Amino acid sequence: MKTNGQVVSKSTIVTPMDQTALNYQQVDAFMQMAYESTAFLKGIRTITRTSAKGTIDKIGVTGRNLRGKVENNMATNTAGPTFPQVPYAVAPVVLPFEITEEFIRQTMRVRGQDAEAIIMAAMTKNFADNMQDLGFNGDTATSNTDPDYDFLKINNGWLKKAKLEGNLIDWATLPAEKKVGIFFELERAVPTRLRAAGEFKYFMHPNTFSERLQRLAEKDTSASIQLQITGGVKKINSYAVEEVAHMPEGAVLFTYHQNFALVNTYDMQIRKTTEGKEAIYADKRFYAIHSDYDSIFEEPGAVAFAEGVSF
Repeated sequence: MKTNGQVVSKSTIVTPMDQTALNYQQVDAFMQMAYESTAFLKGIRTITRTSAKGTIDKIGVTGRNLRGKVENNMATNTAGPTFPQVPYAVAPVVLPFEITEEFIRQTMRVRGQDAEAIIMAAMTKNFADNMQDLGFNGDTATSNTDPDYDFLKINNGWLKKAKLEGNLIDWATLPAEKKVGIFFELERAVPTRLRAAGEFKYFMHPNTFSERLQRLAEKDTSASIQLQITGGVKKINSYAVEEVAHMPEGAVLFTYHQNFALVNTYDMQIRKTTEGKEAIYADKRFYAIHSDYDSIFEEPGAVAFAEGVSF
């Protein structure tokens, strides 16, 4: 399956005045723009379903099923396919915003630019940034005293699902000698048969990767370490490193990029109005992006996770 970066095309959404909602093609264009706006989202899978709740079905045949052949004898080990399922449940979300007509007029008058198109592009990036943030950090068990409670409570993200469904390594109880080799531990935590599922990477916050390089530089001044520090090589144990600013510092995920998936339905709408008492009195245009999503791992067994990692 192609990644988002391979299938998207450069598009601009233009909406006629007071059109109530975008059609499916325009929604697709918006989603493509959103997923193209961050390096991480380009590499994940997007799955569209018509139902808000269900399972992602897969087909597999595993095991040592090959046998020696004996003439005129029927094989005794008839293998059958397995149908593992990954559940999903999309949560509805809305992103409201507004633009003053005065700002639109001034931008056109002074700069000769279409302010609405500029704002729509900015909102597209903000939508994608929010989806990536929530995709990692969402947690329905977030305390209502948390300042970001309304945002984080929407749905469970990849980090929580990695803890519950993946191969969790408890950093706090790990012996000192194994903490030094934490990246080897993460690699070995994924069953060997699943490591051929894709090109595995280490996903972590930029500061986590930077801290590791600093510790290496303090211990070793060799050319190979200097090459890593200058960005010539961005790998750990021969695996590429993907820096994700939305991950908390000290958290490390080991999996392949396309194992991350966002599920959504075609119920998404981008609505706009310039009518109504408030729009007239305030001289504004009002917008709302209505969508839904769930962040899942297509193969939870191919995920290794540790948090609180330090060097």
